[in-house]
Amino acid sequence: MPRANLSSLSLLLAYLFLLSTLGIARALPPPSPSSSSFVLPQRRADPDPQPCGFDGDDNTYGLGIRLGLYIQWLSTMLCNFLGLVKPEEAKSMKGINLCFQVSVFGGLLYVTATRGRTQEAGQLYAAEIWVMLCLCLGGVLTVSPEPRERAYIVHDVFQQGLNVAMASYTLWFIYTRMDQMAHSSCSRYSFFYTKVDMYHWFRLFWKISMIPATISVTFCLGWCLVRTFTPGMRRLSDDAELAWGQSHPLLWVISPSFALGSTIASTELIIRWNHIHNVNSIGGTGQLIPLIVACLTFIRLAYKLFTQMRSNKATPPTNTPSLMTSTSLHLTI
Repeated sequence: MPRANLSSLSLLLAYLFLLSTLGIARALPPPSPSSSSFVLPQRRADPDPQPCGFDGDDNTYGLGIRLGLYIQWLSTMLCNFLGLVKPEEAKSMKGINLCFQVSVFGGLLYVTATRGRTQEAGQLYAAEIWVMLCLCLGGVLTVSPEPRERAYIVHDVFQQGLNVAMASYTLWFIYTRMDQMAHSSCSRYSFFYTKVDMYHWFRLFWKISMIPATISVTFCLGWCLVRTFTPGMRRLSDDAELAWGQSHPLLWVISPSFALGSTIASTELIIRWNHIHNVNSIGGTGQLIPLIVACLTFIRLAYKLFTQMRSNKATPPTNTPSLMTSTSLHLTI
């Protein structure tokens, strides 16, 4: 019996000694790497790691603004299908589309002139410029051949002038300004049907392609001015545009649809790949106004399309030419 008591007491003392040893070991600071040659140095984690990406400007390319532009592009493309039936809709839609383009390009010029001092990140990133250039390009891709009865000459002059300004800005940005803008290691990617580095061959491709593109849009502006002040040239140009558009109707549907889809994908993927924060929510009147305007325009256009389809179904078929056929014959003559 005394041995059992001594054995129990020994186990209890050993247990208490182990607990005290563990407590002292936890209380002592860890040994420095130089204190012992047998202790390997450990890599310490950065207590304040730098986050990847940056805060974007929601007042320039926020979610509400982007959705408003996408809906406006869709409305303009629907008007291209209704061109011969509703010419007044095409005129008003082209004007609204031009206003959206001027607003986006004006915002791009403003943030460039202020060198990003008004941006949330405190500086201007090259990825932001690519996002806004994509938004500017989308409005240009919704053009369609117009017959001479609906030629909006003033709009054409302003549209071509805006195209020259945007092409000139892109040329200047790619050649001189792009290197001066912020581009961290995780915020320098663009879209070319895959994820590419915007400072490698992608930039060289745009350097080569933008020179003939700028020359082409400048020539288009000059041609637009010539035909504006020369009635004979205007009639010849309108006849050629109308004939080409009527001979390639499917091309004017597939090409803009594919180009706009690529533009939207490029815009959203650039924002995602470059980790641009705070631009994927709708907040503030700066985003709500273009979104509401675009939604109301689309609803109005959809209503007119629905009523037009109902009226066409209600009209009994006759041997007389329809409105679209009569208009087409008149335009051909």
